[in-house]
Amino acid sequence: MMKPFVNYGALLLSVATISLAACNKTNPEKLGTGKDLLLTAVEQEKAGTDNLFAFELFRTATADLKDNENALLSPLSVSIALAMTNNGAAGETRQAIEKSLKFDGFTTEDINAYYQKLLTDLPALDPRTTLDIANSIWYRQGFSVLPDFLDVNRTFYKADVSALDFSAPNAEDVINDWVSNKTKKKIPTIIDGGIPANMVMYLINAVYFKGEWEQRFDKSATKKGTFTRHDGSSLQTDFMHVKHTFKVGATDEVEAIELPYGNKKYSMVILKPHGDISPAQLTEKLNDTDTWSTLVSRFQPRETQLALPKFKFSYENKLNDELIDMGMGIAFGPGADFSGIGGERNLLISEVKQKSFIEVNEEGTEAAAVTSVGVELTSLPQVYTFNVDRPFLFAIREITTGLILFVGQVNDPSVKATKG
Repeated sequence: MMKPFVNYGALLLSVATISLAACNKTNPEKLGTGKDLLLTAVEQEKAGTDNLFAFELFRTATADLKDNENALLSPLSVSIALAMTNNGAAGETRQAIEKSLKFDGFTTEDINAYYQKLLTDLPALDPRTTLDIANSIWYRQGFSVLPDFLDVNRTFYKADVSALDFSAPNAEDVINDWVSNKTKKKIPTIIDGGIPANMVMYLINAVYFKGEWEQRFDKSATKKGTFTRHDGSSLQTDFMHVKHTFKVGATDEVEAIELPYGNKKYSMVILKPHGDISPAQLTEKLNDTDTWSTLVSRFQPRETQLALPKFKFSYENKLNDELIDMGMGIAFGPGADFSGIGGERNLLISEVKQKSFIEVNEEGTEAAAVTSVGVELTSLPQVYTFNVDRPFLFAIREITTGLILFVGQVNDPSVKATKG
């Protein structure tokens, strides 16, 4: 039985840890082949743990996904946004974040340098594919942020940093305009319904990619076909068709095909479970490092007649519960330690939210993802008003024992002496 493809496409984007941008229509012969992504041994190991995080996050986020629902996450976007936040974490909070994101075993310098390289090199890999990755930090005007925290995120993550009056009527629009611009309007907003009073900072990552297929589909060959959901129900939808040599591979659980973009620096891997294995069960198996590496190692070029559904959808997920389940709970509670942001232990993560978009058609793929990390005060700083403007009692006591030394009543504070 054929399983819902769109979930596999979403899973692939998690595997590839990219979301997509505008394709270049220029003559490819004039563009060159681009460059290769060269990673050190430590960076290659980090890329492997990023993939482990991708599968675990996707599995956790889609545990309750229904048969008529789609999903799309960019784990790279989540990792970058939380890596920036982690530069302000300390103690057990930092340990929890790093363990959940699979950062443990790497130094802070390793992590920052790795993402700095990705931000610099990934967009330059393929001249026929445009990949944009952007970061920003917005903090409440008047909130004191440690210069070191801002400097490290400017240096390694190229973050745009802005102080903003969060109480201003247009504050939400300023941040959303940045998001819309960085995603070519595919994701118009990340903040909906105003900025909460406790919120003091947003750390935002935007990833956008659009690439044309290395082997395009002929639009005239697109025709209706039957798509069968995992529950056995079916629908009629548009299938694209092409005959070409692609890399394919299979294990006992899954068969896969790799569709390259542009100059073959990026690709989409379609994963179709065997038999009665559900997408959820396949995702569970992909949490095992060997399952993915075994599948990829079996890729071989074969002439293939491919039928692939067209699809287009948006997805939104607040990832608090998922990250808490993965071990990051301390960062969301009153025990959080983000003293590296403002100098005090009075901050926590209020939300980690991602919005994403994808469209797959005959020409290629366009997708985008934005992740925001909202940091808020554990409580609002308030001045308590106590106006003693009526007759009152008072007592003078020894604090430890509670022994009262004096007790009195004041009905008129202007009286200098009173006889009893």
